[in-house]
Amino acid sequence: SINKAKGIIPTVLKNLDEPLGDASLIPTYLVSQYAKKFVTVVLGGDGGDELFAGYDPFKALSYAETYQNYMPRGGHQWMTAIANLIPVSHKNLSFDFKVKRFLRGLDHPSKYWTSQWMSSLAIPELEKLFGEKIRPEELFSEALAAWEGCANQNSVDQAIRYYVKMYMQNGILTKVDRSSMMNSLEVRAPFLDTELAEFVSQVSWDHKLRNKTTKYLLKKSLEPELPHQVLYRKKKGFGIPISEWLLDEKAFQFKNNSPMLDQDFINNELAGHRQKKKNSKAFLWNLYVLENNFATNFS
Repeated sequence: SINKAKGIIPTVLKNLDEPLGDASLIPTYLVSQYAKKFVTVVLGGDGGDELFAGYDPFKALSYAETYQNYMPRGGHQWMTAIANLIPVSHKNLSFDFKVKRFLRGLDHPSKYWTSQWMSSLAIPELEKLFGEKIRPEELFSEALAAWEGCANQNSVDQAIRYYVKMYMQNGILTKVDRSSMMNSLEVRAPFLDTELAEFVSQVSWDHKLRNKTTKYLLKKSLEPELPHQVLYRKKKGFGIPISEWLLDEKAFQFKNNSPMLDQDFINNELAGHRQKKKNSKAFLWNLYVLENNFATNFS
């Protein structure tokens, strides 16, 4: 139930040894808790999206390149202004969220696109939060190293390397490890078998993303085993309606007690979200996790 899911959040956050801002930690914990009733070891699908170009931003790359090549000078500002007129929705991965996040990435050169699409705040917002000028090349130095260090200089392979080096290693695997081990459950990741991962890394990108079909090679290889409607159904994220949950002032209270962060900016983001004028779910959840971690370890 929703109340049960909300109720375990304090326990999960209290048992994290470091802040982890992925809200899918909560459903992963609940699934692990349920699985532990029957087994002690399970198989996970981690690595499939990263190695085979399975996420929506991989499809967005070609649109972004076309947009960048044909959008007249000054047109991007107009497009951004028009996008900001789209009514805000707190549904998960809503249309307005995708459009606004897509255009936000295109404020920058292509090497910053994935970092900006994944970031909870735009650079101007981060500057307000911390009260200082921020250089993108410094902020995203690790992400740029992954992007520019790719042997194949095409955007799909570069994005794959970014997701493997940054998102999967520092986020996904950590999330699964923490949430499963809290329940004494061991998760194995077959897609991350060394020989398989090395083989897939040598496969041309157009066998992974073809005509907007993500994980193309993986899906084709499984056609003899699984129904078409299973393999090619619309992708669903493994998340919770955190945007809607954060509207609950009683369940999610913010302390706003960090001297390093601009409290006016935080208050404006919180008010804007709860008045449904904007969707600040990623930032507010990150802030909530950070405050809880600080209270647990340093109060």
